[in-house]
Amino acid sequence: MITIAAVLSWAVLSVASRIVLVNFGLDPWMFSFLQLVAGGITLLAIGYRGARARRSFTRVSTWALGALRVLSASLYTAVLASISVLEAGTIGAINLPVVSLLVLLWSRIWPRPMAWPGHILILVAVAWMAMRLQSDTRTVVMGLMGLNALCLAGMNLIAEHHPENKSATPAGRAWFSGVVLAITAAVFLIMRVLQGADIVGAFSLPLILSSIAVGVFLRAPSMFLTFWAISVAGAQGYTAAIAFLPLFGMALEQGAVAVGLLDTSRFQYEFLYIAILALIGTLVVWTANRAAHQTAQRRG
Repeated sequence: MITIAAVLSWAVLSVASRIVLVNFGLDPWMFSFLQLVAGGITLLAIGYRGARARRSFTRVSTWALGALRVLSASLYTAVLASISVLEAGTIGAINLPVVSLLVLLWSRIWPRPMAWPGHILILVAVAWMAMRLQSDTRTVVMGLMGLNALCLAGMNLIAEHHPENKSATPAGRAWFSGVVLAITAAVFLIMRVLQGADIVGAFSLPLILSSIAVGVFLRAPSMFLTFWAISVAGAQGYTAAIAFLPLFGMALEQGAVAVGLLDTSRFQYEFLYIAILALIGTLVVWTANRAAHQTAQRRG
């Protein structure tokens, strides 16, 4: 249930971000950084732990996790300014093969033989969706999503083994999630502002208000549920579950079009077929990994 709630929260966050970006023409990078700071501060306030909290800031793994999380969120949000949640989420299915590749490089553990057909289906679906993008946006979108996949894979593997992500209390999880979001996001935001006066000029009342609202009410819960889900389901289990994001996002985005929150729909039935293909591939990989894990437990 925690993993399903995490996926649903990301679908709502993705669609809400796309609505704001499209309707107000905001800078997606600044919008990402501001909402991350707002969400992080909210979680820090909920999980404040007094003097013991200083330990969280001394872990290198926490800063690495935060940097990957912020960069991933910014890359994904930037993509949503150009394509739909269905398209972005389907391309994002490449995260699972990337996680398997990192596990291979890190632990020398090859994917299970039964998982190979699933990885192939995912790669076919991603390549198919990429070819359906407009030529002037394809290179940028695939580049950003490729970097996003690397960031998410590294983040999930670090989060799965991070000692503070094993807390059994809601306050402990909130604090951990808040530290990851707020501190590193603030650093990225400062770096973005220092790039030039034109960046400072991007600040506007709609940007500030929408970033705070999305950060507090959507980003904070999403991050809280994400790290909880990774702790419960593991990196590969959570990555497999997130394959349902395109379908949830498609339903929400079409609803937004129906009520007038978005002017035009990018939906095509072919995109739905591609998303289902990616989902089938993901479920094949997940089933193979789960069967192998259960076999190993019985032998142990």
